[in-house]
Amino acid sequence: MQPWVYIVLVGAVAIVYALRLPVRAKDESADRQSLKETEAALELYMADIERDHDNMLQLVGSIKQQSTNNRAALQEEIAGLKEQVAELQKNSMLLDARLTAEEKSLLQLSAAFGKGNAAVSPATGQNMHTESVIDAPVPKPKPVSSIKQRYPRLFELHEEGKSIDSIAKTAGLQRGEVQLILQLAKQEESV
Repeated sequence: MQPWVYIVLVGAVAIVYALRLPVRAKDESADRQSLKETEAALELYMADIERDHDNMLQLVGSIKQQSTNNRAALQEEIAGLKEQVAELQKNSMLLDARLTAEEKSLLQLSAAFGKGNAAVSPATGQNMHTESVIDAPVPKPKPVSSIKQRYPRLFELHEEGKSIDSIAKTAGLQRGEVQLILQLAKQEESV
């Protein structure tokens, strides 16, 4: 090959290389621009995450404060209810004592009236002689009727295994009334 061909080939390679240099420079500047945009987007994303984190911390703090306030209010309410229960127990004991005193005074009155010629029997309403009143032991008053006798349908449904709600609907009572009647029947059975 002739030397001028070598010179043309080297020149052609130099021209192609020269044309490629600006493309590389453009690619690198585009890469740098893209990198800057990515960094800016990442910084915005991190700022959003930090702001959301701060908001979450404030929300958790407010929930914790509200929970503490609710707990304190509930403890105060429980303390008040305990005081009411203690007062009700005290009143119940006083009423029991008064009832016992009234029963004693009624027994004394019946004994005092029994010293007369005749007394009226509370059960029959007939006159009784004093000897029978004094000698006879004073019967304890019996309950008018048991709770099961007053609500037979309710206990029949309960024995069938019906729920309290269905018993309340069938009997036309409130749910709380049905629960109370069932509890009273249990207490009556235990006595």
